[in-house]
Amino acid sequence: MKKEFMAFVKDLSELTEGKEIALAIRDLAPGPRKYDCKIVKAVVASSPEKLPEGDVLRIRSWTGVLHPKPWAIKILAELDETLPGRPHDETLS
Repeated sequence: MKKEFMAFVKDLSELTEGKEIALAIRDLAPGPRKYDCKIVKAVVASSPEKLPEGDVLRIRSWTGVLHPKPWAIKILAELDETLPGRPHDETLS
């Protein structure tokens, strides 16, 4: 059974299909750890058909608007708890 994850992104252009990217995702599995966030190295695709071995990725905007169609994600590795840089740097200037 496929797992489901969610990611908040500023713009869909942040999600480069078919290439390794770092992405903060939340696990949507039921239970006490639901919504735990982790940063992963992953490959994403704009539809599950393009990445059949992947899991389901739900995309939301920063304001929480759900993208109408699910994407696919294949997690390659878990990364550290933080990434270098300033969060939402473009909105803080």
